[in-house]
Amino acid sequence: MSPSQNKLFFKWSEAFDSARHKLLAIRQQEGIEEVKRKGIIIDKNVSLSTYLEFCKGEPSISVKHHLIDGKIEAYEMPLDPHSLIQAKLTNIMDNWNDQLLAMGETDIIVNANSVYRPDICVRPVNRRRPSRAQAINSTGLPYPTMVVEIGSTESLNHMHDKVANYFSVRTTIQIYLAIKLYLRLQNNTFALLALLYLRNNQNPTIPVIAKSFGIASLSNISRAYLLNTIRVPVNMITGVDDEFGGIPCNGANIPGYQIDIPAELLFNDVPDGVPGDAPVNFNIDLWKLQNRISVGLSL
Repeated sequence: MSPSQNKLFFKWSEAFDSARHKLLAIRQQEGIEEVKRKGIIIDKNVSLSTYLEFCKGEPSISVKHHLIDGKIEAYEMPLDPHSLIQAKLTNIMDNWNDQLLAMGETDIIVNANSVYRPDICVRPVNRRRPSRAQAINSTGLPYPTMVVEIGSTESLNHMHDKVANYFSVRTTIQIYLAIKLYLRLQNNTFALLALLYLRNNQNPTIPVIAKSFGIASLSNISRAYLLNTIRVPVNMITGVDDEFGGIPCNGANIPGYQIDIPAELLFNDVPDGVPGDAPVNFNIDLWKLQNRISVGLSL
């Protein structure tokens, strides 16, 4: 690494420390900021190769960051609720099938000058190896078929905006699951939201599933954002919310709080297709995620 790179990377590390304090402060904000808030810009006009070089030798950084159109953004504080959901979901996915690999954070090139780092990736064992021009990163490996983003500090708008790049022509990702964690309220309740996007949907930027699965209802602002900005059909927004008439998410195996992940998409571009022992859909019981936060934060 050159002296100029060392100096640059040290400057970024200091900026990330500052971003941590800003994210901790804005995490307490509610209302419109919770929907429209963007990331904190660390630097601009950064090349893909320079950013990936930084990530390879990255020092301990306590905020999540990515490169988007040449801008480095800090956007998420992985505090306890985030970590609890990440661990539980990884465990669920790791037990789906022994031909699926559930992986932690991985740098994913999503276009010519953008790199995302999802919280979880799922990739089938025998997915075809791509050309170097369409590999996930410098490893030359194929893209995962599914990515998961978990947002606490990260706003709903910021999470939704990622779908376009996750499904860009550069990637072969088929499924994007976004889990939004809302701030715990004074009465000790909290809202949670799951959005499932599929590349093969007629409009991939509109989720096929939008489920409120917390202990509290979504805010009016989040509800309006789903209906008026993302334009999710009202009959597709279900779950814990007086507006949508959903029953409480208060136990395992409640039909309305299950998310089915198509095996056909998870095993996309595998020469032998879906394994014979795999179900048509793999399941995520959202109550297990809600319960993990409730238990984990009650200590």
